[in-house]
Amino acid sequence: MIFDSLVNAKQYKGLNAKIDKLLEEAKKYTSDNYPEGVLELDGKDLYMIFANYETHDRKDAVVEAHKQYIDVMYMVEGEETIYVKQTQDIKNITKEYDAEIDALLGDLDDDAVPIRLKAGSFVVLFPQDAHSPACVVDAPLNVKKIIGKVRI
Repeated sequence: MIFDSLVNAKQYKGLNAKIDKLLEEAKKYTSDNYPEGVLELDGKDLYMIFANYETHDRKDAVVEAHKQYIDVMYMVEGEETIYVKQTQDIKNITKEYDAEIDALLGDLDDDAVPIRLKAGSFVVLFPQDAHSPACVVDAPLNVKKIIGKVRI
């Protein structure tokens, strides 16, 4: 997992060319020019989902983990808590990995680590990083977040 501010993205340049491209593209978007939908940067190998939603309570959270894609989440507006835990340590898997949806699902464990994703920050989540995004920080809040998908 990588968690940082987008202004520091240059420190990670060269780790993965697709992640580099995605973070560079994310810099172009603000609350004022935030689009809707999906932007393909390299077909299904690299794309961005422009999400706009209200954060929810932790008790309603589900943890997910992927095998085909790395998730890169960049908060454009608002803030949320993303809970993270090693995929291998999930205590209760509610749905075994399904390649069609590229997800394993489980209950959010009490020992998952909270990450506060606020405007201007990003997180890179690899297959070993099970995560539960979109949770409240203090109270429900509308957010604008880019969810980048990088095929492994």
